[in-house]
Amino acid sequence: MNEHPLTLNAPDGHTITGTVFIPAEPAGILVISHGMAEHGDRYRALAEWLSQRDMVVVTFHHRGHGPGWPSESLGHYADQNGWARVVADLHRVVQHSRSQFPGLPLHLLGHSMGSFIAQSYAQKHGDSLATLILSATNRIDRGQLFASRALVGLIRLVRGKRHRSRLVTRMTFEQFNRQFRPNRTGSDWLSRDQEQVDRYISDPLCGFACTVGLWWDFIGGMLGISPSAWRKDLPVHLFSGTADPVGEMGRGVRQHFQTIREAGVQSVTLRLFEGGRHEMLNETNRYEVWEYLHSLCFAPDSSVTAAHPEMSPRTQAIID
Repeated sequence: MNEHPLTLNAPDGHTITGTVFIPAEPAGILVISHGMAEHGDRYRALAEWLSQRDMVVVTFHHRGHGPGWPSESLGHYADQNGWARVVADLHRVVQHSRSQFPGLPLHLLGHSMGSFIAQSYAQKHGDSLATLILSATNRIDRGQLFASRALVGLIRLVRGKRHRSRLVTRMTFEQFNRQFRPNRTGSDWLSRDQEQVDRYISDPLCGFACTVGLWWDFIGGMLGISPSAWRKDLPVHLFSGTADPVGEMGRGVRQHFQTIREAGVQSVTLRLFEGGRHEMLNETNRYEVWEYLHSLCFAPDSSVTAAHPEMSPRTQAIID
């Protein structure tokens, strides 16, 4: 396996950084879109494991995440058009990856916040992808999202885009964690693996409060997601834990799965891992999850294109 730094320049002067893990005999590409208040380097162990199994893996840091950001910009996409910029950054990473490894199928894995960025990307650039894989995502509850954005918008108006709201933190990360009381830490909701939780807590580039500007952009981006506008022959795979509060303990993920099916997407699957919390890739059974992820990338239908209209719809839900 070879490992190379990734450095790409966005039109507005932002520098996208990350890492490319290259196996001896590449058979596919996996681009990873990470979650909120974390960074791409947290996926190194997974990337190394996959690269030993013929997968090129590209990890990178979304705007406002990862090393190099001043404290006032950590957890902030941009002062203007933040969501459009993070989706455009992902497009630049995908296009660069395709150019470096022409002819290989490219799979996109989005986790949590990154799953919604990935869905926005697929809605706009679905032809670039062989497979869309969504980890720890949730349904698009428009009523709740409109209410949340109204609150965030009010705080943003009064306190400014870069304000970090204690109220928003209580309503999100702290609310997620309260469902696992008595709590050992403030991040128990992430995983049953205490070592993984402690690594997250000790990482200075994890667990920070995001700005209301980011939350405004994020919620607005979620409201723009519409599976009916997706490429109908794009294979979509969802996986989550039944104890993930972001996915409403499996209920919200099930609803999103059903929405995607009803939108006419021909191949969509859901797998719920019993007892798993938010980060299934860092859970106590993570190697089982890694094997499952690997199987999705090399599944027979992961390269379905419009050239195969004869393929019948495939829908599946599995609960371990």
